[in-house]
Parts: sequence; C-alpha cells; structure tokens
Amino acid sequence: MAEFGWNNSREQQVARVRGAARASNKDWGTIVTWTYSNFTGSPYIEPAPQLYSDMVFAYNNGAKYAVVFDYPKLATAKLGILTQEHLDAIKNFSNYVAKNSPSNADYKNVKTAYVLPTDYGFGFRNPVDCVWGLWGGDNQTQKIYNDVNSLIQQKSANFDVVCDYPELLSDAKGHYDTLIYWNGTRINL
Repeated sequence: MAEFGWNNSREQQVARVRGAARASNKDWGTIVTWTYSNFTGSPYIEPAPQLYSDMVFAYNNGAKYAVVFDYPKLATAKLGILTQEHLDAIKNFSNYVAKNSPSNADYKNVKTAYVLPTDYGFGFRNPVDCVWGLWGGDNQTQKIYNDVNSLIQQKSANFDVVCDYPELLSDAKGHYDTLIYWNGTRINL
C-alpha cells in the first residue's frame, strides 16, 4: 500500500509501491493516513477535496485498492476523524471508479525503473533520512533521493522504483525499456 499523508510525495509513493507490485506480479493500492504541519501540532486527516484527489490520483495510476484511515467514534467526533464531507468524497470516488477507466493509461506502459541497491531500506522522507531506522543519511541517500525527485519532475508518477534483486530484475526487464541504477549505471533494454 502506498501511504498518502505524512507530507510525502504521492508520485514517489506510487513509483515505489507500483514497482514492488509489478516486480512481484501483485496488485497494489493506497492508504490515506493522517498528516501534520512541519512536524508541529496535532496530526489531522487531509481535507475532503484532497482526499478525493488523492484517491483519484492513485486509481488513475493503477491502484486497485483505496483505504482511508479513521479513528473510532469519540464523544466530540461522532464519525471519528472523518467528517460527512470526507464520507461524501469517498462516495464520489466510488462513483468516479464506476463510471471511468483510469485516465492515465501510461501507468500500464511505464518503461523506466529506478533500481535501488540490494537490501536498501531508505525511508525517502528527506535527503538524509535514515537507512533501516539505524544509520543516518549520507551522500548515497542524498543522491538516491535527488535522482528519484528528478524523475518525478520529468515523468510525474510514470516510472517505477524497484530493488536490485536478480530474481525480481529478471522479470522486471520484460516490463521496462530503461533501468536507471542508483550508482549512475543506465541500461537500455
């Protein structure tokens, strides 16, 4: 599941999760979670128009599932953290899916994959994010973060991010025309 919220890039989330799903021959989806303002204040769910937009964006890029985080009923919030406007946005999204095929047909034909190092657990939240929750970011994390953001600028969400595992890449090569490796190697297939 791609996680929308946490002030992260939707395009990056789609590229990462769709790439993993495609490499494993699986479907993927998105979950909309709470967000926050620059690490300050209480977390909150995004406004209903953004919720609708996020679900449509994911669907139009190939997501098969959409999940929206809610919190149980509270004395002060009859519907949990979702308002009637949020529920209406979910209903409108359901109607959109029933009436429309994904509008971004390019997602089916993504021909570029960015290849991460083997066993690389980078959080992608910022250029110096930790690796596997243990080690601080370094020049490699900055380069990878910048490479992926550059691809977002060029292609929006029309690329995938995959890991450098031989068993996955052998199948992935049938999906892509171009593999761009984290170390700068570029292979046109």
